[in-house]
Amino acid sequence: MKKPTLFYFVHAHGNGHRATFNMLYPVLSVYFEVIAITTNQEITAYLHQRHDVRVLELPPKYPADYEIPEHTFSKAFEVTPYAIEPAHRAKALAEAIAHFKPKAFYCDGVPELAIMVRGMGVPVVLIHLPGNVMSDPTQVFAHELADHIIAHFPSSLEQANFSFISKTYYSGYISQYAGRALTSSSRPHFDQVTVLLGYDNYDETVLQNITKDQSTQFTIVGNKRDFDVGANCTLLGPVKDIREAITGEVVISAAGQNTIAELLSMKKRLILLPEPRPYDEQVVHAKVLAEQHIALLAQENFSAEQWQNVLQKAKRFIPDYKNLVNASAPEEIAQKMRNWYV
Repeated sequence: MKKPTLFYFVHAHGNGHRATFNMLYPVLSVYFEVIAITTNQEITAYLHQRHDVRVLELPPKYPADYEIPEHTFSKAFEVTPYAIEPAHRAKALAEAIAHFKPKAFYCDGVPELAIMVRGMGVPVVLIHLPGNVMSDPTQVFAHELADHIIAHFPSSLEQANFSFISKTYYSGYISQYAGRALTSSSRPHFDQVTVLLGYDNYDETVLQNITKDQSTQFTIVGNKRDFDVGANCTLLGPVKDIREAITGEVVISAAGQNTIAELLSMKKRLILLPEPRPYDEQVVHAKVLAEQHIALLAQENFSAEQWQNVLQKAKRFIPDYKNLVNASAPEEIAQKMRNWYV
């Protein structure tokens, strides 16, 4: 019997959306003919390289040389221009829906697409992220119209002002390393610290303050730049598998949800340095983790002495890992989708 079609939107920003698709595509494909929807040539090429999957790349919604306005979250669709390009995107999506007749739209980002698809008569499953999304009218409407909402984190970490708990399924953190982290020594290595850099314009002075303590060895991962740091630092740059690059028990990292999930699945002690995001996603999520004694929180303006203090605190810190990462999350999400739409 022919499997029903599922449209799965893969957001192009950050590696977390790609990693999530890599985990969910194999299990969703058991029950659905999955068609990936993208808005970006790079993510299209990535998906073709990684998977034997049909990809529909939507045309751009911005005119050539259009300067995207700053997102103020003061009104719905505020960054959608008054131009013909959004109509071309909507037309391509409508034609795809009419042709493939998807049973549902799995939307991992871009609430405008969720609204558009629901208006075309297709149920929407919306992925919910931490942050101040309820301040954005577009996000609020997308959550209201969603048939189901899925959060890739535990319900215990939900924000108090989230209004859609009743129709949200909380899978727990979803990590490609869950259940298969590398075996570590029984003796904790606190003289070795790993720093995961999230973006190429990382402030060198922040890194210099982090690594000032010469009695600690730092491994710096995930950035193509060279940095002026001490002899106690090893610069690895981007790596394929962070499990093999991380040394010691303590990791200093940004607070992206996928990164947190991976590090918690490896039972690391986290010092989180949130990066700016449109909905303060990382700041909000990091604060919740700190409040619940799961991670320590740092700030970019920390002095070298303050960094040394928080690193000392991390040696004594015993995180509460209980019921956070769900190794069965991909299979459970796929089963939910089967129950809802097959």
